[in-house]
Amino acid sequence: MILLLLHSKKLKKEKIMRKIVILLGIILFMIACEKGNEEVREAKVVVVVYDENGKIATGIPVKMYNEKDYKVFEKDNLTLPTAVARTNESGIATFILPQEEWFAAQSQRLFTFVVQEGSGPDNYQIWSSGRTVEAGKVVKIEIRLTQFLSLIHI
Repeated sequence: MILLLLHSKKLKKEKIMRKIVILLGIILFMIACEKGNEEVREAKVVVVVYDENGKIATGIPVKMYNEKDYKVFEKDNLTLPTAVARTNESGIATFILPQEEWFAAQSQRLFTFVVQEGSGPDNYQIWSSGRTVEAGKVVKIEIRLTQFLSLIHI
């Protein structure tokens, strides 16, 4: 009888240990899955460029400037951009911004997207759009290349 009682207690301990091991395994699995959901989130900016007639503009270089570089660009339009993409046959320039490169210190950044015709101190024209971009989000921007009208005095 005592032997049966001791054997019964041993079985209960084994069942409890088995349940603890299974429970720990489930917890570790859930933690691993949760970490997998924290994958690197890249942002995507889609810039669509239209010409002065409202038609898509293909082959147009679109420059991207971060906050610091755009301040320099405002004073000197020869400033090199942070990144450049060319519009495809659909008039779209796409910028992929990896989280670890662009959003490591902050989850949102201000970027300015520029189409520039000409350069130098006097002979240039720019079209731009600045947007706050958030890690893991898709932002769509339109740039319309309208012509500036100059006044002619006769």
